[in-house]
Amino acid sequence: MKKQQPDLNRRSLLKALTIGGTAGVAIAASGVSVAHATENKSQEKHTDGYHETAHIRSYYNSLRS
Repeated sequence: MKKQQPDLNRRSLLKALTIGGTAGVAIAASGVSVAHATENKSQEKHTDGYHETAHIRSYYNSLRS
């Protein structure tokens, strides 16, 4: 019987798919982080923070009663 020779093309393909998949996940994860950081910065500019207005004070007074 003849010994079966390993199929090097198939092994190369499997290695490439594994490396490509890992690289794709790493790139996608870093892109999400950058997008999330950019989104947070833009939201910070538009928020003025908490401030007590007349209608909020009247609501607090209604809770005390």
